Amino acid sequence: MSATTAAALARPARLGLPALRLPALPRPFLPLFALSLLAGCGTAAEAPAEPQAQKAWVRLPAVPGRPAAGYLTLVGGNKDATLVAVTTPAAARTELHETMKMDAPGAPDHAGHEAMAGMSGATTMRPVKALPLPAGQTVKLAPGGLHLMLFDMDAKVAPGASVPLRLAFADGRTLETQAKAVAAGDAGVE
Repeated sequence: MSATTAAALARPARLGLPALRLPALPRPFLPLFALSLLAGCGTAAEAPAEPQAQKAWVRLPAVPGRPAAGYLTLVGGNKDATLVAVTTPAAARTELHETMKMDAPGAPDHAGHEAMAGMSGATTMRPVKALPLPAGQTVKLAPGGLHLMLFDMDAKVAPGASVPLRLAFADGRTLETQAKAVAAGDAGVE
């Protein structure tokens, strides 16, 4: 190791930070080690051109006739987008919802709903008309937060099946993805 490199690595110690320790590798492996470090570095230029959907799944209802819930991760493209609708041939109607916790009785919650007596701390849902997806950002639809409600699911959809979802954005773009169906008590897709 050169004196310049050793001095650069010791600088954090002068600031009260631990010194950086590199693993002892044989010389032929150093270029591979450097490449593996650089592989983890991303830039804004690497953002996908279009929005993407990842890890989509649908939790089937525990009671037939009740709605199913859908979850996924959205990754923004190179410009802002707004999700305005989700459809699937596996359900008669699909809505975007947000789960909220009710505040003290009589006081409006963050969405302007007034909590009823005895409902403080309870959760409720409200429809969401549009979901902003900033460029290059990630928005998760997950249990306890933003999610899809799939009403009148096709009774033939069983755990393990693939549920097609079509996402529509305000600018007219659409995105299609497949969601894995899971039983009511099963873990979702991580």
